[in-house]
Order: sequence, then C-alpha cells, then structure tokens
Amino acid sequence: MAQVSIDISVENIAGMINNMDVKEIETLCILLNDEGQELLKRKKEAEAKDCKFLSRDEVFDV
Repeated sequence: MAQVSIDISVENIAGMINNMDVKEIETLCILLNDEGQELLKRKKEAEAKDCKFLSRDEVFDV
C-alpha cells in the first residue's frame, strides 16, 4: 500500500477543523472511526456499478 507523508503543524490542523461546517465535521468523525473505511468502500462500489438505490418508502415499507 502506498504511503504519503505530509508535514502539517497541529495548529494548522486545528484551524482547518475549526473552520469546518457541521456536515464536514460529521463526515470527518465518521471517516476517523472504525466504520469509515467500510463506508468509503461501499460508496466507491455504489458509484462504480449500476446500482438502484432504495427509496425511503421501500426501506421502511411505508
């Protein structure tokens, strides 16, 4: 697996996080937890294939 090293100070990272809106912070939290990689994998698979997403009504059988 490729590895990338970036030299960014903690202050710069803190500033970036403080400037994020609520949705960006929620996304960051999801990506940093254990489920993040699985969600990214599913997103890539959904974008790469012709998938039909279920509607809200279909999911909840309303």
